[in-house]
Amino acid sequence: MSEHATRVVDNELFLPLSEDDRGTLAAIAIPMTYQAGEVIFVENEEAYALCLLLDGRVGLQMDLGNGRNIMVSTVDPGEIFAWSGLVPPHQFTATARAIEDSEVVIFKAEDLRALIEKNPAFGYTLMLRIASLIGERLRDTHLQLLGMFGA
Repeated sequence: MSEHATRVVDNELFLPLSEDDRGTLAAIAIPMTYQAGEVIFVENEEAYALCLLLDGRVGLQMDLGNGRNIMVSTVDPGEIFAWSGLVPPHQFTATARAIEDSEVVIFKAEDLRALIEKNPAFGYTLMLRIASLIGERLRDTHLQLLGMFGA
């Protein structure tokens, strides 16, 4: 098993999945490398993938208009981002940019949706984990906004 595959199988997010399901995820993982400053995907474009950060750091930023952007979150190794590929309307809600040189594995959204259709138990477990992560990110964003605007 490759190093990338091992890191997918052993990722905390995927541990509740069966060993076979984790192996299936590892088999469809596409390793990518991004240099610091490089854009991984752009807000509002079609969400083609779910991403897992293996090494480095990624910033998620939103367009405020008039050429202004705000960093709304950072992603650390072991965390997923870009779950929009699994959630309609399948558009990225932020732009992802490598803050440091980063290693990412990409799971094509169409492949994941096919796995979920084929194996609803896998899909249920995966989506519960993603829903939990979405809740954490929403809470973090809420705290960040309170810090910016006071409360």
